Amino acid sequence: MSTEGSDLPVVEESMVVPCRHLRNKGMYIYTDGSGGESHDGYDNTIYWCLQTMKSFGPDDDQVDGHECRQPGRSCYEAL
Repeated sequence: MSTEGSDLPVVEESMVVPCRHLRNKGMYIYTDGSGGESHDGYDNTIYWCLQTMKSFGPDDDQVDGHECRQPGRSCYEAL
């Protein structure tokens, strides 16, 4: 994929892996993955960081499914 007038590829957020320290309660519930649920528009999941064990990371920024997929974040470590 590329943007119009540019040779640079566009990377969708869903393609960027979350930080290895990101956790949420859903990770500890057994499922076969066939539920087909999508949380694209609204996500009320509670996230925490394994480095701080709180809802904010070592960089004092919020921990969530979107923010913790940002490779530019100082504490981000890919899986």
